[in-house]
Amino acid sequence: MSAFRAAILLAVFSLSASDIHFPKDMRTDVQFPPIVKRSDSGLPDGHLRPLGYQRKPEGRVKEYPKLLAPREFWEQHVQHRVPLVYRQAIVKAPAFTKWQTDEYIREKYGDLDVLIEKKVEARGSSPQRMSLNEFLDNYEYEDWYVVSLLPDPMRAEMMVPRSLLCGTFRQHILESNLWLSAGGTSSVLHYDADHNLHCLVSGRKDFIMIHPKYAEQLDLQEKKKFSGSGYSTMNMDMINVFTNRDIAKVPWTWATLRPGDCIFIPSGYFHQVRSYGRSMAATIMWSPLPEFDDSDCATTDIDKHTALSEVNLMWTYKKGDKVLELRLMEPALLRAGLLTLLKDRDRLRPEHFEYFYQDLMGEKADLPRAREVFGILDQKKKGYVTLEEIKDMDVAVLKNVARHLDNPHGPVVEDHDHTHDEL
Repeated sequence: MSAFRAAILLAVFSLSASDIHFPKDMRTDVQFPPIVKRSDSGLPDGHLRPLGYQRKPEGRVKEYPKLLAPREFWEQHVQHRVPLVYRQAIVKAPAFTKWQTDEYIREKYGDLDVLIEKKVEARGSSPQRMSLNEFLDNYEYEDWYVVSLLPDPMRAEMMVPRSLLCGTFRQHILESNLWLSAGGTSSVLHYDADHNLHCLVSGRKDFIMIHPKYAEQLDLQEKKKFSGSGYSTMNMDMINVFTNRDIAKVPWTWATLRPGDCIFIPSGYFHQVRSYGRSMAATIMWSPLPEFDDSDCATTDIDKHTALSEVNLMWTYKKGDKVLELRLMEPALLRAGLLTLLKDRDRLRPEHFEYFYQDLMGEKADLPRAREVFGILDQKKKGYVTLEEIKDMDVAVLKNVARHLDNPHGPVVEDHDHTHDEL
């Protein structure tokens, strides 16, 4: 081969490897749940196949054509942590029609920042921060998807379903997240600390749902004592039945969301999600409190269209915020963790807090920094915090501590024209 020809081949290969990208498969006609057949190879059923091929599902997640009232929602599902699917729950939201095209998103929201992750989810990887315009320029070719706080301006076009519009639910909404991808995305099998109503605007999503009582059979990453979330280390696309022998014994239910549908995912409930097509969704997260107070429901019109911008959220993002946070710990959980740490003591001291800090931060733990964070709790600078002070501590103080315990996802924007950090 001549040197000239070799140089040409090298240039073509380099170009194809780095500069030429192919659009993703945008089909949504996927067989789900999968058809499970007995193996005739002598290998266990579903070996090296995606999760779901190891045994047939028990059935669908319970579906409703109409939304439940908050008290019904609490008594029939939330209290007992039972998932449900609402069909066509958000079709009256402006987002349902307006967010169907990238052109509209570009024109209205393109300058807003979001957080980007890789399509095959890997826990522990760091998200990138970029504008929606930049993301939309590339997402049909790159292995990216958006999972980010729903920017404040977009909240005006998303509605709050009536099931959440009064009582404890409305009073304890934590955040709303935006999900956006092209082609197939796949999550790990995981559970979250908070309740979640996940509503699909476009595309398709398939859910595998597993009850928390099967946790021991799911090969979980070692759980930190004070963390409310966790995930399985199994490869969701290739389940090794020899190393995960119990997976064929674990029952599961399933749901497929189409545009306008929502699924309630209870706190602690295992779920694995696959997305297809141009998939866009918004979620509403709220605290998993043990009781439901509906004293304001009699005077609240839950059937009135209510935009997400009309309710208070714990964590929000607006243009100009230097830090774009996706919370891993919410103040109620932090307070509960500190109270658990106290046990029979009446005072929390720095050395006690260091244990809490080490458990949360793992290898990243920096004990001098733990003392600094404790100083936020110890507002009177006494060298300790009492049980009553923790019980009565202002949410703003707990949010400040949470910021230090949860590093921001994505880079901090250095912009001296803006002094507002996200609240």
